[in-house]
Amino acid sequence: MSKHSLLIQEIENNLASYGEVACRVFHGRGQAFPQYEHINIEWYPPYLFVQNFMDIISEPIKAELLTLFERHTNIQAILIQNRSWPDLTTDVLIERSKTILPLILWSKLDNKISCQVTLGKNRNTGVFLDMRAGWKWVQKNSQGKNVLNLFSYSSIFSLFALSGGASKVINMDMSAGALKTAQKNHNYNPPESGTAAFYKRDILKSASQYSKMGPYDLIIIDPPPYQKKAFSGWKDYQKLLLRCEKCLSTNGKILACLNNPQVSQQDFLTKLNEIFPAASHFDLIYSSKEIKEVDASKGLKVVSITFPPK
Repeated sequence: MSKHSLLIQEIENNLASYGEVACRVFHGRGQAFPQYEHINIEWYPPYLFVQNFMDIISEPIKAELLTLFERHTNIQAILIQNRSWPDLTTDVLIERSKTILPLILWSKLDNKISCQVTLGKNRNTGVFLDMRAGWKWVQKNSQGKNVLNLFSYSSIFSLFALSGGASKVINMDMSAGALKTAQKNHNYNPPESGTAAFYKRDILKSASQYSKMGPYDLIIIDPPPYQKKAFSGWKDYQKLLLRCEKCLSTNGKILACLNNPQVSQQDFLTKLNEIFPAASHFDLIYSSKEIKEVDASKGLKVVSITFPPK
C-alpha cells in the first residue's frame, strides 16, 4: 500500500456510502491521516471540492486526485481552493467539460432535502457538512416543536427541523446574504407542514424580540468562534445561553454547538454544567462516521441540554 493510498481509499468509501448526497469525503483536518492534515475534501455531486489550508497542494496529492478522477467517471471536475490566510484562490484541477467559477448548484443533504451551494467564491460554500449528525438529531427531535435557530446562516437546521415535523422555526442571522440563501433553500424544499420565518438581527442585541415569539421547545445555538463586533467568544456565548434558557417551554431543550479546537469537549461540558446546574441531561452528539478525528475533543462539539419541568 503506497503512503498516499489512504486518501483514495477514504474518499471512495465515502462516495460509495453517500452516492448523490453531499458529504465531506475526506476530513484531513481531524489529524487522522498523516501527511494530509492540511486538506478537507467535499463532494457536491458531480464536483469534488478540495479545501487546501496551505499555500499550495503537493504534486503527489494532485496525482492521487487525478487517479481518482480517472477511476470515477461520475466526477465532473475537481476544484482546489487554496485557503492560506488571508489569500483565497480556487482553480480547476481537471474537468470533463468547461467549468465556470464560481459555480452555483443545488446539492442533496439527504434523500429529501437540498440546499444551494456556491463553490469558488468564498471560504464557506453555504453548508457545513461536518454538522450532519446535528442536523439528524434536530430532524428526530422536532415533531410539533416551536424552534428558534440562532446564527442560522443558510438555515440548514431549519430545513431538517421542518422535515422532522416542527410547527414553526424562527431563523436569525446578521447576514442579509445568508438569509437570502436561506429563503431560497426553503422555497426549494417546501415543508409538508410548519412554517419558517427569517430575521436579520444582531443576535446579542435581539433577546427581547425573539423572547416575545417564544416560548420555544428547542433552541439551536451555532455561533462562529468569533464575529467582529457581534460575537467574541465564551463570554458572549454564556450570556446568550442564559438568555435562551428564559425562553424555553416546559421540558425544552437547547442544542449548543461549538466549533473551536481551543476548547476541549470536556471543558465545554464543564462550562455548560456550571451555567446550567439545574439541567437534567447533557447529551453529547457524536459526529458522523466520515468526520474522523484523532482527538474528538478538539473537533466540532454538539451538546443537547434538557431542562426539568418548570
